[in-house]
Amino acid sequence: MTKLVYIGGYGHSGSTLLEYLLAASPKAVACGEVASVLRDRDRKGKCTCRRPINECPVWGPLFASPDTLDGMSHEDLSRALLAQDRGAHAILIDSTKTAWRSAAVPFRLASALGGDFTLVHLVRDPRAVAWSGVKKAGRRGARPLLPLRSASAALGWWVANLGCELFASQYPDRYMRLRYEDLARAPRDEIQGLFAKLVPGSEWPAEAIGGCDNRHQLYGNRMRAANLSLAEVREDAAWQRDMPRLYRVFVSLLTAPLRWRYGYA
Repeated sequence: MTKLVYIGGYGHSGSTLLEYLLAASPKAVACGEVASVLRDRDRKGKCTCRRPINECPVWGPLFASPDTLDGMSHEDLSRALLAQDRGAHAILIDSTKTAWRSAAVPFRLASALGGDFTLVHLVRDPRAVAWSGVKKAGRRGARPLLPLRSASAALGWWVANLGCELFASQYPDRYMRLRYEDLARAPRDEIQGLFAKLVPGSEWPAEAIGGCDNRHQLYGNRMRAANLSLAEVREDAAWQRDMPRLYRVFVSLLTAPLRWRYGYA
């Protein structure tokens, strides 16, 4: 039986990197942000398996009819993906996260799937998260509006992480937490430890990164289509250099004490 691994936490926290690294194992299949498939299914493009969507072995059957996805909930689509996999992989990864409208999704999936569901709570320093959001808005040509974007990111960070904390209190045996900074600084050790818990008795093959035809993300971060080596994994700490001190302090105040809980002094 394929188990669903759901990556929770806020956006800009490294979920694409985490999913990419987990998918180095042929026992994993990465499906990206499953919720975005329901929202953006009219957009054209290719899957990260380098096939058109209708030829992708994961998404092709679900896109075969324009009516297949109509009326589907996130839980419905997750169950359809798991049923379609038929145990071919040990884990199926959904990197939708838990911000705003997705905060309750892990609870519904845990209720529907029972022990075949695990939440991996990915945490990143909220100041880095806020600055990453500002940079993304700038690349899209939007006016930065630092105070509003910083406050919005801080609130979203609270919602996403508190949702995961609440899940942990209700389902402690189906919850794991990982910091982006630890993952980026020691990717081999962190992923090996995480994978051993997700797929007991299996080893994570670091040498196979990017070599498996098991990444099927349709929309999201540009990294999903990259071809990385383990040596190229680096922490993005640009916020420490570029983020104006005023907004760094602003976000720090808005996110304490949860920020301290995760070790961000």
